[in-house]
Amino acid sequence: MRAALTLVFLLGTTVAAHADCLQEIGQVREQVDAQNQARPTAQSQAAARELQKLERSESANEIDCVNTLVRARKMLASPAAPPNDDRFARDHRNQP
Repeated sequence: MRAALTLVFLLGTTVAAHADCLQEIGQVREQVDAQNQARPTAQSQAAARELQKLERSESANEIDCVNTLVRARKMLASPAAPPNDDRFARDHRNQP
């Protein structure tokens, strides 16, 4: 009896944790979509692709959900790439 109650408890917490992760994924998806519509960056587009992978996956579980959430948040938090304009980075001392 005790094992059955433990199993029910663990199953319930797992389902609740997965639902929480999916809710967080939804919130991050809204943030990414809003950023991509207003001012898309390489980071927000990469995060959108990562979230789309999870949505397309038929065998996604709680671990996949959490991993995708972590990767998407890291992508959004990463610094933007420097611009290609390097005219200020060149050394102008040796030029006439």
